[in-house]
Amino acid sequence: MKFVAVLFIFALGLGFIHPASAADPAQAREVARINNCPPKKIEVYQQSLGAQGKTLYRVECNMPKAKSDAAAGATALLVSCDENLCEMLRTMPPESK
Repeated sequence: MKFVAVLFIFALGLGFIHPASAADPAQAREVARINNCPPKKIEVYQQSLGAQGKTLYRVECNMPKAKSDAAAGATALLVSCDENLCEMLRTMPPESK
C-alpha cells in the first residue's frame, strides 16, 4: 500500500498526473485587465474537479464611483479558466445591497 502512495507522489512530482486546478487567480487577473477591468477582488465563483475540471472566477472591478444609479454599469466579470487557458464569459451587474 505504501508503494502505491509513493508511486503516485512520484508521478505527480514528475508531471505525469496533472492537478485538477491548474489555473490560478493571476491568469484571471490578466484577463480582467485586458477587458478594461482593473481587478480589486478575485474569488472562486464555481469550480469543477476531474479530468475536465474548470474554474470560474468572479473578478470585481476597481471602477470610479458613478454620480447616479442609472449610470452604474457592470462592476464585475465572470472569467472561465480551463487548465492554463482563461477567457471572459460575461459581465455581471452590480450587487444591490
